[in-house]
Amino acid sequence: MNERLKRSFSVKKLAYTALFAALAVAANGFSVYLPVMGVGASSALSFNYIVCAFAGIFLGPVAGGIVGGVGDVVGWFIQPAGPFNIFITLGSVMLGVIPGLVFKLKLNPYIKIAISYALVFVVCTAGLNSFGIWFYYVRGKGFFAFLAGRLAVQSIMLAVNAALTAATYYPFTKYVFKDISAPAEGKRTENGAVKPPSA
Repeated sequence: MNERLKRSFSVKKLAYTALFAALAVAANGFSVYLPVMGVGASSALSFNYIVCAFAGIFLGPVAGGIVGGVGDVVGWFIQPAGPFNIFITLGSVMLGVIPGLVFKLKLNPYIKIAISYALVFVVCTAGLNSFGIWFYYVRGKGFFAFLAGRLAVQSIMLAVNAALTAATYYPFTKYVFKDISAPAEGKRTENGAVKPPSA
């Protein structure tokens, strides 16, 4: 690939990263926060999962992590739901990093979506985010009791985001991001797998 084409893909990737970051900020801004065990903003109805997942899937883990981090930090400045929480920010970063890494595997894309969301559930939802909220606001109560109450809501929200990601993956692959992958990375086939470039 010549240098001009490389720069073109770099500029396009940067533009998509900025667009996804703006969407992540908007998704955080429109999140609806719910109390758990009497603690406000402990659980959230949000579509930020799908924004960060697509950023990681189509732009890679680094861009996905940037989108998640920027969306959380800027979203907190616009609509703070309590003191700044570094664990929530790290969880938001991982929302984009995990799908970006999983999509490097040579598997069916829908299996990769399922794996991505399963890992996001464990690492982000049940792990970093839940621990961060408990550590900052709920330490007087048992962690696992708080976790059970929080996951009752977040499990449903994550399942909805996963279903929407799977339902819209193919249209996004075919019509929106069909030209973002560099030729050296191969082109996507009809089922979303990566086809090696011709010699």
